[in-house]
Amino acid sequence: MRPALTALVRLVDGLAQLAHRLMGRRLPLSLLSFGVVGSLGVGVHMAVLQLSLATWSARFLPANTAAMLVATAFNYLLNNAATFRQQALRGPRWWLGFGLYLLITSLGLAANLGVAQAVHQHTHRPAASALAGIVVGALWNYLMSRTLVWRLLHRGGDAPAPSEPPRP
Repeated sequence: MRPALTALVRLVDGLAQLAHRLMGRRLPLSLLSFGVVGSLGVGVHMAVLQLSLATWSARFLPANTAAMLVATAFNYLLNNAATFRQQALRGPRWWLGFGLYLLITSLGLAANLGVAQAVHQHTHRPAASALAGIVVGALWNYLMSRTLVWRLLHRGGDAPAPSEPPRP
């Protein structure tokens, strides 16, 4: 594993374990790890968005689209290396998993927006509505990714932690 990826995996592990202890071990460690990765992905998204807007003088939509794709790839790579390391995907399955992850997280975004809108129609509270959407979208992404990407596509037993995505 490359040093930068190793450092990120250690950071994810440490923060997820801290949250696990602080929450009385009530939530699965893998869910907390997935959440930590997602939080780091928000930072990646914002950095790429700002860089795109400043460097390319891009309009918001293409800049935000690029940021979303980079952040999603970052999240997939880090979840494969940290959150789901025991079922890590490699080779062609890594790429198949990435495509499936993109589809799943797109559906999670739709669920997020739908729930947030429904809650907002009843409560008229933007922050609470957005939070409800975020929770539903994140749970969808975690459960479906865990089940369809890393369990279904994983073949073999206790694989060591992955080193990096396959090179073309």
